[in-house]
Amino acid sequence: MRLPDVLVLNPAAAERLNVRRIPLLAVGVAVDDSASVRGRLARPRIVFSGGDTRARTGVFPVPASERADGLIGPGALPHDVITIRLGPARAGEHEIAFTLREADDWVGASRTGDLDVRVRFDVAHPASVFNRTAARALDASGAVVSAGDLVSAHVLLGLTTQMQPVTTSLTVEGLALGTTRARTNAPLLGADDPDAVVVTVEDEGAEPPGVQLGREALATCSSITVTRATRRLVLRCV
Repeated sequence: MRLPDVLVLNPAAAERLNVRRIPLLAVGVAVDDSASVRGRLARPRIVFSGGDTRARTGVFPVPASERADGLIGPGALPHDVITIRLGPARAGEHEIAFTLREADDWVGASRTGDLDVRVRFDVAHPASVFNRTAARALDASGAVVSAGDLVSAHVLLGLTTQMQPVTTSLTVEGLALGTTRARTNAPLLGADDPDAVVVTVEDEGAEPPGVQLGREALATCSSITVTRATRRLVLRCV
């Protein structure tokens, strides 16, 4: 759920569906400090069972998905209540509730260790990912420990960012993170290195600390439900 209220179509699908681009309007996407990719903007009518919408749609020169004709953000769906089924319901389930900052942008708030974080959800990938701000803070406190080399990882539309695998005992609302990575532009040192000298540079433009929960963290959950009117997201987990 990396897209809030937009649709991204693969170029072949846009041509097949005869999606008309809006003249003179372009859209750009960038990830961290990597190169950006530019595309064209459209507003096609999309028909769903029980309603239709005209979602903001980006058409880029590279595919957004290898498994489908594109990607759609949950905020682009014309429904007041949206449920994503992650698996069968199980006995003993309880609710984990988040209040969303915006009804169409599924970002909640929680606390992990000593850090307040914004929480996103990624049902397409197994690993959980800390953003750079959270990674720096948790590395400094020793809450995450490097578990491998810094590598370039694909994010979206051919764009990459640098991530490092980490181990941690941290949880979010009682959910273990499973496989975990940290976005970072420099190798993590870890507070347990007695010879490490850590220099912290404040970045006024840095995003707040955040974590994206992957499928492994959501393995004990059967569904995600969002009610737009109350801006409430509920996980049902055992």
